[in-house]
Amino acid sequence: MNIFKSIRIGLVVLLALQIAIFSGCDQYKEFTNNPPEITTFTVPAEVEYGETVQLRIRAFDADDDDLTYIWDVSEGTLVRDTGPEVQWTAPESDEEMVPSKVVTVNVYVRDGSEKDASKTATILVYSKPYRVAEVLSGTYRLVSKSVHGDPVQVAGTLRLTPTTFTQEFQEVLEGEAQSLKQFVTGSYKLVRPFDQSSGTIHWFTHGNPRPSVITYTWDGRFLALVFRADSTQYIYNREGPDLEVVETDDVEPQLVEEDIEPEPIDPEPIEEDIEPEPIDPEPEPVDPEPIEEDVEPEPIDPEPVEELEDEVNPDPVNTDGKPVTITDATFKTEVLEAELPVVLEFEADWCPFCRQMRPIVESVALEHRNTFIIGKLDIDENRQTTEKYKVKGIPAYVVFRNGAEIARFAGAMPKDIFVRRILDALK
Repeated sequence: MNIFKSIRIGLVVLLALQIAIFSGCDQYKEFTNNPPEITTFTVPAEVEYGETVQLRIRAFDADDDDLTYIWDVSEGTLVRDTGPEVQWTAPESDEEMVPSKVVTVNVYVRDGSEKDASKTATILVYSKPYRVAEVLSGTYRLVSKSVHGDPVQVAGTLRLTPTTFTQEFQEVLEGEAQSLKQFVTGSYKLVRPFDQSSGTIHWFTHGNPRPSVITYTWDGRFLALVFRADSTQYIYNREGPDLEVVETDDVEPQLVEEDIEPEPIDPEPIEEDIEPEPIDPEPEPVDPEPIEEDVEPEPIDPEPVEELEDEVNPDPVNTDGKPVTITDATFKTEVLEAELPVVLEFEADWCPFCRQMRPIVESVALEHRNTFIIGKLDIDENRQTTEKYKVKGIPAYVVFRNGAEIARFAGAMPKDIFVRRILDALK
């Protein structure tokens, strides 16, 4: 009797357990289901105000459940907030000169069992004009000033904030012991297209509603400003510790004197004359005074020369119209003994202004091949000639005729000015 009762009780318990197991399958699956795994999360590190970008995420689910993607962004506009890829527009700004801000992006990936995975990232939203203006901000010392290529003796400073400028000048009056001091303040605005190294500025002086149009170049230390209206050029040096210069094949050799200035970088040609860049002479330091657009040649007394003849020379030094490569060894025969006048360019491969002038020099050499020859001399490989003619900055151009120097000038410039200076020297 007790045995049969025990068997009945056991069967009832077993049946109850089976029912419990079958009724609990869904819960069991839920307990054992793994959350999805996020494999890719693509969010830009930074965008401009108002810029539209794509936000993407990819996830894997081991149980092959359908996945739901939910996006949440602290600022800006989402076209939709679900899906593996969404379009987001950064917050707008009514003004260009606004500081950067950080936007937080959250995304949740959920499977059929309501288990989810999440990712968080940040995006820096910035104003390009403000960012570049911040880079340019600082205090600068005036290195040189020139007007239409003619040097002006003046000292001064420039202080830039992201929106304002302050200029101080102390100009030495010619023939007088006194000096003229000026203090100019105002605001400025960067004009697209521009970047950190070069561009255009509208310069608003206080009291003048019309801006001055300025072209700037910046290499991290030297700032060149060219006023287009009157071709006035300022070269400024940012105050602070000297930058370390590493000597390589494609950059300026390491500076050996504090007063030797690296060249400002100008990747795009501009319409005005550009101040020549200093070079690193050997073996002794040179006069720190910056070279200007029109460099006065060493005192010479050239013999009177006749007017240039237009007829073709029967046996010119260069007949193909290409610039001639000049070295210390060939300088005498190809320059001093040349039958045609020679315009010798002192240049270097690492000089951006020389590269800027290269197509102009090649074009002029071809067009005027029957009038004069253009030679090119690398200052790094030909120190003897460079030091003999006391070249302090490049690109520099020395004009020779009948074995004598008759003129010289320096700096990058438009083609018409380049040609005019050569022809004026040959008159």
